[in-house]
Amino acid sequence: MICSRLRVENMDCLKGEAACLPFCVGAKMDFRKACIFVDGENLRHSLCDLFTSAEFSPHDYLPKSAAWQGFFDHLVRQANAAIRLRTYWYTVAEIDFWPYDIKRLLKPQESENLLKVIRRNDEYRRLLDDNRTTQEQKLEQIGQELHQRQEQMLARFGGWQKVQNGIAANVESVEFRRAGSIRYDLMTRKLGNEKGVDVKLATDLLTLQSIYDVAIILSGDADYVPAVQAVKDCGKHVINVSFLKKSGGVLPGGARRLNQATDRVLEIPHDVVSRYLLPQAQQMEMTEHLTEDA
Repeated sequence: MICSRLRVENMDCLKGEAACLPFCVGAKMDFRKACIFVDGENLRHSLCDLFTSAEFSPHDYLPKSAAWQGFFDHLVRQANAAIRLRTYWYTVAEIDFWPYDIKRLLKPQESENLLKVIRRNDEYRRLLDDNRTTQEQKLEQIGQELHQRQEQMLARFGGWQKVQNGIAANVESVEFRRAGSIRYDLMTRKLGNEKGVDVKLATDLLTLQSIYDVAIILSGDADYVPAVQAVKDCGKHVINVSFLKKSGGVLPGGARRLNQATDRVLEIPHDVVSRYLLPQAQQMEMTEHLTEDA
């Protein structure tokens, strides 16, 4: 028997004694076809929060030995669906660099504009004000350094897409859908927030609703609530996935509103996530326990 929450949107439809009767769900709901919608960056952040840096380094894009097919099929079984029709995995299509078009700013005729942009950063402004070398020399050095960082980040981004292509090629029915962009500040070397990825996921959740019976969402983003409600209004079932920490508590991440909007929440235990996505870390932990017992 499954614990489910039955929401009644309009209590006016219940009259008399019926309004006082409890709702009991004794049998599970079975579905034929399921689609999984993965918010890629949200999943990465969840993995970083779930595991130590020794188990999963934040510098790695995704776990190298993850059993993605087993993990996604496990979610479908937990959702009581018969078939995983497809997993749609949403990631950014490009990087928006700041300063914009650094290669153009390196041209001699653009030196004044480069200076204005670089002086917005406190660290570089202090460096430019240092009198040990001429400002022109420093400006050129900084510009070349920023250009090199852009090339390095582009190579890193290409590596991410190579990992995505490898997963799509080797895991059945997984499709990466790239949309929008993410900002990268060349001066602070920090990534900003994604733009456009959540819109693409929400749009697909709606436009693809005719092909699935149940949608499984991997995200904690409350921005999906309107799309979830619209899909439910079309008669579809929507489930959100939450991860449990090793202590047993739900991983925080702003999923409360999304969980309230969906029909059901799948809470995946820490050891199950580890078994599929970090099998090496789980094996290491088992070895440590055996050593302690010995």
